[in-house]
Amino acid sequence: MTYAAIPEGAVVVGIENWPAAADSVSWAAEQAFRDGRDVCLLHVVPRTTLEAGSPGEPAQAHGRIVLASARRFTARRLDELSRIPAFYGHRRPEVSVALQVGAVAPVLDLAAEHASLLVLGSRGRGPIGSWVLGSVSRSTLRDARCPVVVLCPGAGGVGQGVLVGIDGTADSIPALEFAFERAATGHLPVTVLYCYGAGGPDRPARDQVRVAACISGLRERHPDLRPCLRIQAGSLAHALTEQAQAMHMVVVGSRGDVGGYLLNHAHSIVAVVPTCRQDRGGRSSAAAIAFAGRIPENGQVDL
Repeated sequence: MTYAAIPEGAVVVGIENWPAAADSVSWAAEQAFRDGRDVCLLHVVPRTTLEAGSPGEPAQAHGRIVLASARRFTARRLDELSRIPAFYGHRRPEVSVALQVGAVAPVLDLAAEHASLLVLGSRGRGPIGSWVLGSVSRSTLRDARCPVVVLCPGAGGVGQGVLVGIDGTADSIPALEFAFERAATGHLPVTVLYCYGAGGPDRPARDQVRVAACISGLRERHPDLRPCLRIQAGSLAHALTEQAQAMHMVVVGSRGDVGGYLLNHAHSIVAVVPTCRQDRGGRSSAAAIAFAGRIPENGQVDL
């Protein structure tokens, strides 16, 4: 087994133990197949497990065993997907593995610079699971260069829709794009949620215009989707957590701490999308650029 560098644009899956990561690997393999991406299985040997003066061979040997098991599972999963009519004509993803030694958070941050998607499980007992639920996760979710998807145990089987929370500014466009793409490729319904604070009696009507402006371009790009719009008062984090229970996935932008809150309270798949989403060539989202050109400096839609 070789341990190559992370392929550019791959769907990267953080693997800490096996078979605990099976749900994450299965979900990532299907997503890579849909998107025409390759899969990279990443195991991190944290420096804290290395004895002073030794190469930490037992920990690295364990990592190689974990990756070998995950790779065999991924191959079987791709075989299953290739026999499903919906995947006929799709390029079969290549599968690579990466064994890295270092602090977990910086390794994952570096992986996100090369990946199109970073997939993690959220309840592992090892360092990655601790990282996802710890304080470091908030800064990494906020600063990641690619969308980060976190699966709770069994989350892949919950609900049949995609829920996306927005704040009514151009910062919401990358999360909206990601949510609409996931809904379209997975043939799932999509719900857009906007929460407002105090305001006059016309506040909901004005906010409906703001939400409509956010999704107007996406309606044209995904004409088969019929997004459900929900506008309500209160906390976006609390509303998303409550409504996510009936959803397959909940999507938010990286601005603020909504993503961190969802990791601790939601029981669906959680996706946190960079506020300035870029493709692998470093170009910002075309929709975000177009939308930003229509809003004033205060970041709000001109009503």
